[in-house]
Amino acid sequence: MAVTHYGDAGYYRYRGTPRPDKAAPQAEEIRTLLKANRQRLAFNASSIRPVSARLNQHVAQALRDGIKVTRLAQTAGLSRWTIRTIGLTYNDLLPSDQPAGQQLKVIASLKSELAELEESRAALEEQRLTLLAAARRLGAMDDFELAALSGLQSDAIRKMTWGQPVHVL
Repeated sequence: MAVTHYGDAGYYRYRGTPRPDKAAPQAEEIRTLLKANRQRLAFNASSIRPVSARLNQHVAQALRDGIKVTRLAQTAGLSRWTIRTIGLTYNDLLPSDQPAGQQLKVIASLKSELAELEESRAALEEQRLTLLAAARRLGAMDDFELAALSGLQSDAIRKMTWGQPVHVL
């Protein structure tokens, strides 16, 4: 980089190179991690929907087959009101020939699968919050770039990261 400056007594030519930005490699790492985190969160959300739909369908089928609401609520980990609402949603089901124990096993396994997906989503959201806080403290990216990378609104990022401790990546 050469800068020429003309003054009263002649000219000055600066032939130095600008200092490298120390935050640039960290900012690039945060960008790649935020992109990957956004993809994982999207995959997690797309995995939760079908499991939740299958759980609802099995609960409704169990209700149709005569299993008590209280027993279903305990097995599925849902309120009795939610169980009744699910039962009213699927009003076109025919009785199945499955025993109650088998239906409850399927509902319990779907519940545990859904709980695992919820736990992984919570971990991914915590990781996203840590990355956003580190990026805000670094100052190499503005809120709008962070919003584009994370899929959140820029004002939500400001609220979420306010007062968050900095973790080294």
